[in-house]
Amino acid sequence: MNPEKGPQQGRAIRRARTVTLLAVFVAVIVSLAFDSGLGTPSSFGIGEFFLLCPLGGLEALLASKALIPVTLISLAVVAVGALLLGRSWCAWGCPAPVIRRFFKREPKFEGLGSGEGPNACAAGHPTDALATEDEGAGNGGKPQGCAAKTAVRSLWRDRLAHAGRDPRTWTLVAVLVAALIAGFPLFCLVCPIGLTFGTVGSLWHLIVDKQMTFSVLVFPAALLVELVLYRKWCMNLCPIAGLLNLFGQFAQFGRPRINEATCLRADGTPCTACTAVCSERIDMHDADGAIQLGDCTRCGECAKACPTGSITFALKAQGEDRPAVAPTAEEPVAG
Repeated sequence: MNPEKGPQQGRAIRRARTVTLLAVFVAVIVSLAFDSGLGTPSSFGIGEFFLLCPLGGLEALLASKALIPVTLISLAVVAVGALLLGRSWCAWGCPAPVIRRFFKREPKFEGLGSGEGPNACAAGHPTDALATEDEGAGNGGKPQGCAAKTAVRSLWRDRLAHAGRDPRTWTLVAVLVAALIAGFPLFCLVCPIGLTFGTVGSLWHLIVDKQMTFSVLVFPAALLVELVLYRKWCMNLCPIAGLLNLFGQFAQFGRPRINEATCLRADGTPCTACTAVCSERIDMHDADGAIQLGDCTRCGECAKACPTGSITFALKAQGEDRPAVAPTAEEPVAG
């Protein structure tokens, strides 16, 4: 195996992500400049066909308590995309990570591998509420940690437990309940995606049309509070990530894979390079690593950071019953 293959692929993915994000911003500016009506990722389309943000659409549906066809169509399109590529939007289309990197406010985590973060499921942290005495049989009736629980539980139960541990799932539930009670899509007022493109639009009108509005000050201020002052917004609170995670568990295309034969951990070296750079702190070596990969954003940073080039991204779907890591040195790593 070429030790540079993984890092090269990671760097290529980062360049492609940058180009994609720039294309989105250029499209928005072109839409403003020529009044083409393309819109923004919160609501975009061509002619009579347009799509809504899936969360905003759900909020509108619950707030109006009426069936809105465009909302159902938008949800179907997003669901199909998420079932194929999981949470790729978070790395390839969402402006929030770019804003954090610009202000050098990436979230910091201590004690990697010791059970911190929403995906924590390490030995010594048997906090899963679904653990039972039967699962702890053979250990004095006590839970034996994540490895034993993962071996016993069904795949569906694993996924439900993972979603239940993720605080973004509960943020999503709270947002939808609030929209139903208030009769208004409240989260849309503070959504970082909407605020980002709202700021772009406000600045455009200020520079080109000489129109000064409060949004020029309010939108950037809200963004700073959400993404700069609170570093872990995306990891702990974002309900859009919570929604996409529900589909991401089934998305097999483009998942990272590890060649165990060349990975430093195969020799017992306590390497955490891939987990340290992962925005989701996914540990593919963990007992529930395959479940954690449901949160993968396909950002490519793990492949770029791997010191032995052992991580590559599969360009084809992996079966549900197939492990997230390559079991032998002879098995070719999908690239």
